Amino acid sequence: MTFWKALKETYGGSIAFLIACPLLALVPFVFEMVQHVIEVHIGLYASAAAAQALQYNPLRMSFGLLKTAALLSAGYWITRFVATRNPKYAAAIDPVALRLFAGYFLLGLALTALQLFVIPQTVAITLVEFVAGEVITSFIVAWGAAAALGNPDVGPIASVKLMGRQLPWTVAFLLVAMLPLMVPHYVFAGVAIVGPRALLWPVLILDSLLVSWLTAVLVASAYVAAKRAADRSRVELGRDLQVDFPAATAAE
Repeated sequence: MTFWKALKETYGGSIAFLIACPLLALVPFVFEMVQHVIEVHIGLYASAAAAQALQYNPLRMSFGLLKTAALLSAGYWITRFVATRNPKYAAAIDPVALRLFAGYFLLGLALTALQLFVIPQTVAITLVEFVAGEVITSFIVAWGAAAALGNPDVGPIASVKLMGRQLPWTVAFLLVAMLPLMVPHYVFAGVAIVGPRALLWPVLILDSLLVSWLTAVLVASAYVAAKRAADRSRVELGRDLQVDFPAATAAE
């Protein structure tokens, strides 16, 4: 799979998910919007100085962990949709897949908690955290994808071995895939801080909608990268996909 084809599959899958599963797609929007409400309440958007002073506000940081939990959870149904293009399969409560995905979810949540509440936040440390986070994510994307699809054969160790062979490509791909939406996400934040007050809520609403799409892109790119590595090693990420879920036109 070429880089360009992988990007097309990522964005095509993310847009298809937003259209086919609108209620599920709104989960990141709701949590991002609530965080923005909290940020407005504490005065974070009053000025650039206020934003810098309040970025580590305990209320904001605590809800940030809850928002992360919601975004990590979205990885379950987005992966299942991108793998099958089937809304019913995406929304299905699969006990095996949920049990497997719980391990991946808890690791992601633990790493976020360390970043938010334990590791000191400086510019240098934040940069190191970002790079380390991308590498760790690249190593375990196959685990997350297989878990969401109910496949116990690709656990964390198997994922590290599988993705390690494609690590440079995967890290580069995940970065490139997120940039088209990550850049406007930060631009919106800047406009909310220094722009006219009349634009504050429209910008925050647009940003929350963007986060829904960004979440779908992040998960879709992880699945595409994992699928590419799995195909090259002749490893199956999922088993008998869609067998019990005939095609549907809308998400529950």
